[in-house]
Amino acid sequence: MTDKQAYSATPATKYRMRPSRVLRTIAAGGVAKVLKLNTYDTKVAEIFAQSQPDALWLCMEHTSSNYEQIENQIRAAKIYDVDAVVRVGRGSYSDYIRSLEMDAAGLIVPHVMNAADALAVRDMTKFAPLGRRAVDGGNNDAQFTRVGFLDYLETANKERFVCHQIEDPEALDQIEAIAEIDGVDCLFFGPGDYSVALGIPGQIQAPEITKVRERVAEVARKHGKIAATVAGKANLKDYVSMGYNMLSVGADVVALATYADDMMAAFEQI
Repeated sequence: MTDKQAYSATPATKYRMRPSRVLRTIAAGGVAKVLKLNTYDTKVAEIFAQSQPDALWLCMEHTSSNYEQIENQIRAAKIYDVDAVVRVGRGSYSDYIRSLEMDAAGLIVPHVMNAADALAVRDMTKFAPLGRRAVDGGNNDAQFTRVGFLDYLETANKERFVCHQIEDPEALDQIEAIAEIDGVDCLFFGPGDYSVALGIPGQIQAPEITKVRERVAEVARKHGKIAATVAGKANLKDYVSMGYNMLSVGADVVALATYADDMMAAFEQI
């Protein structure tokens, strides 16, 4: 009997996967609060987690973060019962499941272009019968084989969520078909890249972008999916009224840059 066969035969145990705070907040009718990190320092993750968002958004698409750094940031978040949601780089199935196995509560998958793309992502990130995700069970999420095999498969499908980013006109054309897929948990509107695609870069409050933002929220809620996007303090209420129930505000690099600039500006008053 192989090690994997031995694990697959294990009965239910007292050990359980950590439930998602984001999913708990949304199930209670609340809005999930998210803070974004572009740096990969564990202390920064802990500082942000102490502010008690529902999740930290850790980015592997646009940063040089490696898996060891992300794993430590996930640990820092969990100390304070804060979810970690990892935006992955597009790649092989291993690029998707490693963050889940490190016990990220969710994934953000950038530039999902159509229903076929969304279905492929679903199959890589959800266990059967929803998808075709490969099983290990010897990592953080299953408490290193302590979680019973069947409990692990069932709970991972229920307590882990995958956000499909709608960042391109091609995706909007198929948004209903994407949202209809069982196992697509969240539609995440990315206004920055969408504005570039429309030829109005950076104009994320332009009427054309607002129309798309409204459409993404409408379709997500119609199909019982999480509606997610980025926001600022000035438009939080508007986006909640629009139907969004997961909002990412701010970022560590913005906070650090603003603080540093403010401190240096003080010298100009001398």
